[in-house]
Amino acid sequence: MGILSFVVTLLLFASMEVASKPLMGSIDPLVLTFWRFVCGIVVLAIAMAFRRKRLSLSPGKLVVPALMGILNTFMSMSFLQLAVKNTEACRAAAIFGSNPVFVVLIAAILGWEKFSKRKGAGLLLGITGLILVTGMYTLKMDTGTMYALLASVTFAVYIILGRKASMDADPISVNVISFVFGIAALALWLQIKGISMSPEPLRSELPSFLFLGIGVSGLGYVTFLTAIKKLGAGNTSTVFLLKPAVATVLAIVFLGETVTFNFVAGLLLAGIGSYLVAGKRKSGLEPS
Repeated sequence: MGILSFVVTLLLFASMEVASKPLMGSIDPLVLTFWRFVCGIVVLAIAMAFRRKRLSLSPGKLVVPALMGILNTFMSMSFLQLAVKNTEACRAAAIFGSNPVFVVLIAAILGWEKFSKRKGAGLLLGITGLILVTGMYTLKMDTGTMYALLASVTFAVYIILGRKASMDADPISVNVISFVFGIAALALWLQIKGISMSPEPLRSELPSFLFLGIGVSGLGYVTFLTAIKKLGAGNTSTVFLLKPAVATVLAIVFLGETVTFNFVAGLLLAGIGSYLVAGKRKSGLEPS
């Protein structure tokens, strides 16, 4: 059960960029993010009902998951969807998957992470890989690449906050609460910008949307948390190290995207760097 949950989680999370890319011609990226996480909340709520769990956080402990929801759903996932719209799906996935490098870099700057030769080597390899993947060496980057970097950095801050927070509640409960605050912030932003939140454009792409909402944003979290329970947080966290490579293969197969030698080399270096700097994750809060 643990291995199956791991494989299902990997395939679901790795397919997010590829499955959402075709929808970018019919709906606003932020509106898609809003509705897919609404679906995610419904699926998680059903999972909680089956497990007979209740939202157990007291009002005084809502601040941290609220901030985490804003960082994750509102900021990071929105930036990632904007990246998917404006650049190749494989590039967006590769850059976003390098967030462990930013986690260690930011934590080290804040004095929250002990530095070591292993992590130093990981940072060097990870940054070198990012330079190749993003095309920084040409001194040119497209808009999508910039959004992907913002998504990776804000997600790194989210992970750091999650690690520093003392969460005694059920992980699914925390995810539901953070999702609620995240989509509330996103809804407010869409209203301020005057962007219609109507899901009508999704009718023509209903199978893809349901896969993203029910599958990636809902079932993916359930299988992820199941894998953590069966295999441990450290082993399960390798999902996020494998995601860029799997997403790249999916993008080539289903979207016909092409990759260069520099991209593949950068992907490999970024993956090795992320592996070297990644510590064992103790929570089941990481999204996709």
